[in-house]
Amino acid sequence: MGFQVDLLTGAGEFLHAENVGMWNTTGVFGPNDTAITIDQLPTDQDKAIALTLYPVTDSGNTDSVVGLQLRIRGGRNDRVSVKNIADRAFDALHDLKHTTWGGIPIIRIARQSGTNLPPDSNNRQEATENYYLQLVRSGTHRED
Repeated sequence: MGFQVDLLTGAGEFLHAENVGMWNTTGVFGPNDTAITIDQLPTDQDKAIALTLYPVTDSGNTDSVVGLQLRIRGGRNDRVSVKNIADRAFDALHDLKHTTWGGIPIIRIARQSGTNLPPDSNNRQEATENYYLQLVRSGTHRED
């Protein structure tokens, strides 16, 4: 796999291990699970987290900062479940230091921003949380 897939897979596995949600590669979740997926929220799952990466900074060496956005959706007609999921994610991620996801060394993770979003057409409240991952990203032309 490549850098992004390795990092997203590592994030999903970590959040699963921390009981923030359910990560699996089959895409099949139970009705009470908080599904963790890459890039898109599943349409049929009420509670879910979609993980997306975006570039922040890349220095001339292997030091990089990558943004990890969690798009979080809560249960139907339940305005607080999205907040509870976001709180579990914060407790697991914010100020985490010296870890490795998908073979990628991460120096520190910190939440940078977030916002509440309007409910979707099924009255499921949504929010986003943005975390910055200070990490080591090697590459063909990158030297430490």
